[in-house]
Amino acid sequence: MSAAPNAGPGGEVPDPVVVDAYATGLLATTVTALPDGGHHWLRRPGPRAPEPFTPVTARLRALVERASAAPGTRLLMGTAAPDGARTYAAPGPYSVAHRLIAGGGPHAVPGGPRALHATLREVGALLAALHATPVPEEARRPARAAVRLHAWLSGSTTAGGATAADLLGGAAAGPLRLWAAAAARPATGHVLSHGAPGLGSLLLADAADAADDADGAGAGAAVLLTGEDLCAAPPHVDLGWIAGELAEFRWLLGASADPRVWQRPLDALLDGYGGDPATARDGCVRGAALRIALHAHDTAAYLPDGAGTARRYGALATALAEGAAA
Repeated sequence: MSAAPNAGPGGEVPDPVVVDAYATGLLATTVTALPDGGHHWLRRPGPRAPEPFTPVTARLRALVERASAAPGTRLLMGTAAPDGARTYAAPGPYSVAHRLIAGGGPHAVPGGPRALHATLREVGALLAALHATPVPEEARRPARAAVRLHAWLSGSTTAGGATAADLLGGAAAGPLRLWAAAAARPATGHVLSHGAPGLGSLLLADAADAADDADGAGAGAAVLLTGEDLCAAPPHVDLGWIAGELAEFRWLLGASADPRVWQRPLDALLDGYGGDPATARDGCVRGAALRIALHAHDTAAYLPDGAGTARRYGALATALAEGAAA
């Protein structure tokens, strides 16, 4: 009998190794490297999360996996684990968000900017396919993020003691409250949505496995962790989530760089999504403002000493909201 894959000289198999772990009051994540070269992601709601992850029925799982049938980047559904957690067998130890922050921009993503653009184009196509799927009854619930944001914007909650007016100002809080209410209420125009397709849930293979050719090959190894927030929402909730994060990264990492460095990933996302470009962009601005306002809330509410950073996110959300409402 042959030794197990990656076994040592004596046939022993090394134990899994935790390569990353981080947590806030909202979400805790542990990433483990497996002996076979894969990675295991364990995510669970944090101790102060207002709601658990959304349940996933067999029918909902099948619908989502059907939307992810095309080659390339795919929606990776998690498996239920104890204490309300989800686990994922993923291609790499770090998310796109981690790579951008640690490396200072798109050049740090495995495969470089071309691979990032190709991946986001595929993510756009995935979201379009998901949004075109009829909403099953068990997914007719609002996005957890929209509920959390609307409760804060309407004055039902505070974020670490801060009101929406404290972090956003009264002028921006008004339109944001209306947009969040529209996202949180049932409506005929709502679509089956990922609910929180962040760059922190988008995983690429390690650099050694990502080819940086002229077409951005290697992007097909990417997965978008999916299932914790499946819901019914306006399309701009999903698109705006990613657009908002790209706006944050441009603001935090590349404000003085060529603006195309951050515009091109957004263009790739919208190109992959298709439809009317003007409508998509208008929706993206509103959705991005909502995403960044939520980030202001979550930073203040779930991170120790997050008030200063939350105010900076609030300023960015305010600028976007005022522009979208003009």
